[in-house]
Amino acid sequence: MENFILTLFILLIISLNIGFFMLFKKGKLNLMVSGIIMMILAPVIGFSSGALFLHFYDWSSGGTGEGAGYGGAFLGLTTLANGILLLAIGLIRTIFLAFRTKQN
Repeated sequence: MENFILTLFILLIISLNIGFFMLFKKGKLNLMVSGIIMMILAPVIGFSSGALFLHFYDWSSGGTGEGAGYGGAFLGLTTLANGILLLAIGLIRTIFLAFRTKQN
């Protein structure tokens, strides 16, 4: 079941990135705004994936389920890093375009 959750997470992140870049190309969404949206979604994705990992944990093995929490935290931090990357790309692009138009 863990593989299904990870696959679902990867597909969710890829589809969000594709959607953000498609909206950016159409001029409807700025990359900085999409990075902020992704960073806001990071705790939601982290907590929900951690809860799913914990729900499907095999309690008969005698463990405490700490790995489920670590897995959820890792997925949340990965989403946060993706949002920071989108925000940085949008910021660098905006600064570059401002200097380029100022020179002309």
